[in-house]
Amino acid sequence: MQLRLLLLVGLLVLLASCSTHKYVAASHPNGKPEVVVYMKGKGEDALKVMEKVYYPSGRMEYVGRFENGVEHGEWVYYYESGTKKFVEHWENGVEHGIHLDYGPDGKVYRELYYDRGRLVKEVDRSKLN
Repeated sequence: MQLRLLLLVGLLVLLASCSTHKYVAASHPNGKPEVVVYMKGKGEDALKVMEKVYYPSGRMEYVGRFENGVEHGEWVYYYESGTKKFVEHWENGVEHGIHLDYGPDGKVYRELYYDRGRLVKEVDRSKLN
């Protein structure tokens, strides 16, 4: 019984030390959050793991993730209407993979292909129709 209790307490301490903390880094003049940062860890050892930026209306402008302090994974940007504006993919702080640009109507009008930060191909879908 004591071993189970010790394991449970240890697990709870581990989970608490790995938790993510949300901070409003900037606000719009109307009081709504502009930049919200999510940090993992505590004090000087804390690392940014995600960032969300909002329009003054409160709608999402973009959201992206970080790994080891640099952009990593999918970043999604939005028009103020809520429609996707573009999607980027990052790997260790450099663009890698496909980047899609959307028009206000929600249709993809351009594809950009990156290989570790270097643009290797561009497809302009607006000229395909």
